[in-house]
Amino acid sequence: MRKGLHTIRSGFTATQNPMAPRRYSLDNGDFEKNMKIRSVELMYATTGPSGGNQDRVDASAVLFTIATSETGAIPTTSSASPDEYNTQLSHRFSDSRQICWGLLEENVGTQIILDPDHIIPGDLYVNAWSISSGGGVTTLANAIGFVIKMEQVKSSGNEALLYQVKETDLDV
Repeated sequence: MRKGLHTIRSGFTATQNPMAPRRYSLDNGDFEKNMKIRSVELMYATTGPSGGNQDRVDASAVLFTIATSETGAIPTTSSASPDEYNTQLSHRFSDSRQICWGLLEENVGTQIILDPDHIIPGDLYVNAWSISSGGGVTTLANAIGFVIKMEQVKSSGNEALLYQVKETDLDV
């Protein structure tokens, strides 16, 4: 970490198991010095997907999430048909453990939603996956690269403790 800034640079390939998110330890043992994500960038690491011109997110799409717990970063499935907008199968926008959502798709480009004020008092979990033609979670259709830029912030120990307790309650 340099001047309170920290960057994680990595990628995912088609061999990454979507049920096993990557863990990055940010816990420094000090509840008053925590991290906040300032930006996230995603891009295809290959020549790009190939697919037809469709009005929905297709099987070549890659979904991405950052969460504060392993459970929060594991994609879930539902009974939605594959013709529906498939991100509902894995992005849980009301889940406080998920703090960033991303989508890379040939027809819609790259979309990222980030909660930039979420304090991260512990570890960070990053995951990526695709949706199969049957509507289930599967390995990546295309390799991707990502950059997560964070900033160390000083907060009250109580604020960080509240974030940690709130997210831990969801894992029980």
